[in-house]
Amino acid sequence: MERSAGANVPNIPHVDVRLLKYSQLCTLSLTALAFITQQSWLVVVAALALALSAAIPAAGPFRLLYRGVLVPLHLLRPRIAEDDPAPHRFAQAIGALFLTASSILLLGTQATALGWALDLVVFALSSLNFAVGFCAGCFVYYQLGRLGVLPRVRYSGRFHWRGV
Repeated sequence: MERSAGANVPNIPHVDVRLLKYSQLCTLSLTALAFITQQSWLVVVAALALALSAAIPAAGPFRLLYRGVLVPLHLLRPRIAEDDPAPHRFAQAIGALFLTASSILLLGTQATALGWALDLVVFALSSLNFAVGFCAGCFVYYQLGRLGVLPRVRYSGRFHWRGV
């Protein structure tokens, strides 16, 4: 049965899986480079990038670079999948929170070991998500939704493995 152009089609949320992977790669690269070179300003840059991406997704620097440079140059192609973007934004916000705390510790206190530890937590979780597709921030979002602390996920479709 064909649907007509005016048929009432439900609004199914979606994400660009390649954009998510690219953002994870940028995050893990920035946090690793910051730690290896001991340049705390890179932690600040990563914190700001994640905070902006979580608050205003269309203005996120990784997204702008992806859509403005990588896609037009055909270096990457979008891969759209049915998924709720809210857990991914939540994960970015948590990453931004950890990196903001890391920045404050690195720039404003003598607790640099704790600051670098927070940077490495974000690095490890971004690496895990990039390598096997497990998003710890998304997992926390889903659990908080089950407990009624956050809204339940708006999308109730099938689970699609997004690993490599």
